[in-house]
Order: sequence, then C-alpha cells, then structure tokens
Amino acid sequence: MKVAIVGIYPQNEDRIRGGVEAVTLALSRGLAAMEGIEVHVVVCDATRPTGDISPAPGLHVHSIGGAKRFGNILLGIPDRQRIARALRGIAPDVVHAHSADRSALGAMESGFPTVVTIHGIIEMETSLESNAAGKLRGLLRNMITAEALRKMKNVILLSPYVAEYYAKQLAGRRTWTIENPVDERFFALRRDVRPGTLLHSGLLIPRKGIRNLLEALHLASHDAPGIRLRLAGASTIPEYRRKIDDTISWFNLTDRVDFLGGLSPAEVAEELSRAAALVMVSRQETLPVAIQEAMAAGVPVIASPVGGIPMIVREGETGYLVEYGDAKALAKRMVEIVTDDEVRLRMGTRGREIAKERFTLESVCQRTVAVYREVIAGR
Repeated sequence: MKVAIVGIYPQNEDRIRGGVEAVTLALSRGLAAMEGIEVHVVVCDATRPTGDISPAPGLHVHSIGGAKRFGNILLGIPDRQRIARALRGIAPDVVHAHSADRSALGAMESGFPTVVTIHGIIEMETSLESNAAGKLRGLLRNMITAEALRKMKNVILLSPYVAEYYAKQLAGRRTWTIENPVDERFFALRRDVRPGTLLHSGLLIPRKGIRNLLEALHLASHDAPGIRLRLAGASTIPEYRRKIDDTISWFNLTDRVDFLGGLSPAEVAEELSRAAALVMVSRQETLPVAIQEAMAAGVPVIASPVGGIPMIVREGETGYLVEYGDAKALAKRMVEIVTDDEVRLRMGTRGREIAKERFTLESVCQRTVAVYREVIAGR
C-alpha cells in the first residue's frame, strides 16, 4: 500500500514545533516500518528548502515549497494546487491529510481517496486572537476550514470532543476516533524525579496560559520552597515572550524558571523522566500530545478541563483538572503533587496503564491502516 501523508513535518527531527509535527513524524515512521506500507510525506512550506529525502526505509519526504505571500487571502488555492500536483506525481493508494486546512483541500482535490485528521478547532483559536492582524488571519483560516469540512467524506477524530463540536458539519460523513500516537521511547522511560520540578511542554503562546502558570508558581513557592518550572517549547510571538519575561520579573521568579526552547523527542523524554508533573493550563486544546507523552512516561498531569483533556486526564486518578485562570487552585495542586510522593506515584502508574491501552504507536498505526483500507474500498 502506498500512503501519502500531507501536512507539517519537522525540517529537523531533533527540533519539533508542536504536537502536529510530533504526530506526523511518529505516524509516518511507524507506518513505514510496517510490512507492505510505503509512505510519502508531502510538505507544503515556503520557509523550507524544496527537494526529496528518504530519512528511513520506506519513508520519503517531499518538500514542495509554498506560497510566500497572500496564501490565506487566496484561500490557499496556490498551495492546494501545488499539493494536488505533487500527489498526482506520487499516485498513492490513499492520502492522509493532517488538519482541516489547505492540506486537506489539496489532498481531496488531487482525486485520490482521502481521509483527514482534524487536529484542532481553528474557530476557537481564532476567537482567542488578541490583535487585528491575528483576527484577520484567523477569519481567513476559518473560511478555509469551513470549505474543507464541507468537502470531507472520511474523517479521523482525536476525541469525542471534536465529534461533538463539529457534529453538524460532519453529519453523514464516515468518522473514526483514533488518538494521537506516542513514541515508544516515552513508554520505556525510567523515572528519576527531581523534587519540586514541574514541566510545561508546548509552544509559548497566549492560549497556553503561561502567565497564569507563573502566578500559580509564585503562590506555590510559599509552601513548596524548592519548586521550579521548566518551559520546553519555542517562543514564536516576541510580544508575548516579553510579557512572560515581565511576569517573571514581577513575581521575582528568575531563579525558578528555565527556558529550554524547542526540544527533540529524546530531550522531551529526558525532561519528563525528571519532572514531578506535567503542567498544561491552556485556555483551549483539542488533545495535547504533550499530555499523552507524560502519561506514557508515568508522569502525573495538572491541566485545565478544556477540549478533549478531561477524556484522558481523570481527576484524582491520573492527575488534577483546574479551571483556566484559577491561579490559587492551580498553586494548591502544584504543591500537592510535588510534596506527596505516594499520590504522585499512584497517578503516574495509572496514567501509564491508560496510555498503554490507547496511545502506543503500534496500536495507532494498525487502527489507521484499517481506516485506509476502508477508505480505499469505499471510494
């Protein structure tokens, strides 16, 4: 079976920019390792060099360039055409597009059987934009997403939350629910906890609630003097990074916060091995890969009950759920998780059990190939 995957893919596999890149990397490598599967990844990105590489047996990555300006204003049409042409050159049996955007539209417009994984709720992300330029970009992205949703026939959903949100748009479509895969290295991780160490893994952007997290860290430091926070993720918005730095100065947290930047999967695993807990208190999420990785590693999770998070983080069983913006409640849970070894071990153990049932790369790849076969047969 020849499979084409369309979406973002890391230019440097040692530097992952967000959850979707982690998913496409893991899934493409996992599928290519299966007998009888040949994988071609099509990446439409104006910022990276064009050309083809084969990073692993059976895996081929095609960087095809992209529109440098006015892409959203033109509703992604130039990139959609570029993607469709590339796919016709590959002639796959099935196309798997990641995200309901120009990647999905280009894949569907290629004429090959296509399934789309919806990774995020773009409309909700647009509603959280704080400036005029961001809102305009978001509205244009919303229009592209709406067109993609209208054209989809086969859809993979990460959680029932996505199905509920898009219930009207996806009525009558064939859908499957498959969580994101987690690299095997996280399941094999041996824990060596550094007391008081909390980890945040993800881009440092406004909807991740970093400033609220810092306020909670300040409050928690009174009852847990050794507590500290390590931020693993790139700062992609300079203005917001300045606000984070100002918050750190305001609360006098300079000696308690470490900026790690974007990390490789191996480096993220190393950070998780030492963390007392993963903390993710976002305003909006779908199904964060970082939380799945933490559970696979046996690390308790403190998160906000948004999107699909409550469907994997069980209150008091695998971690704690704290309402977004409630710094006092968050500080209380942070203190509890770093000071109670028994609770931390129990939650981490249960989280790993659930992850083994649902997030292993082998399981996700097998279920995904089953979907491919259905999509091909149902053309």
